[in-house]
Amino acid sequence: MNRFYKKPSADKMKERREEYKTTYSKEMTWFKENMSMIKGDKFLLDMYAILVSGGRPMSEKMIGAVRKAMVNPKFDPIKRIEQKEKIRPVLEKINRVWELVAEMDEGKNDYFLVNYSALPFVNSIKEQATNNFKISEKQLRALNKVYIRYKKQFDNKLKNKEW
Repeated sequence: MNRFYKKPSADKMKERREEYKTTYSKEMTWFKENMSMIKGDKFLLDMYAILVSGGRPMSEKMIGAVRKAMVNPKFDPIKRIEQKEKIRPVLEKINRVWELVAEMDEGKNDYFLVNYSALPFVNSIKEQATNNFKISEKQLRALNKVYIRYKKQFDNKLKNKEW
């Protein structure tokens, strides 16, 4: 703890708790209803602790972040299902690219896999798409470039086998 930090008095904390109950009632009920989904997010847990304890003032940025999380599909079960359905075709394409890259880089040494393979990149995009249910246009273009590069290698490999 910072040695210059002055803990608020019990009266001040009680005053804040009462203020937060009225001012941020929607946010507090949302926290209580969605606690099982929030458990992994340390920041939101800290925001909830501040609302409950009144240990410090809530800034506009803090409340803005909580309200943004309230509409985030990651924490809203209904929107989560809708986003999963939207991203399903993209995930199928990502899986196809992952299979192609994994097949082409199979049997290569660890140094190659870490420094030259596109497998870590495809894994990170796949992880982001499954966790956040969205992917940017730039990431899709990069994934397309990876697919084109590895598809050429795959076609050349097939040609060489035919000879």
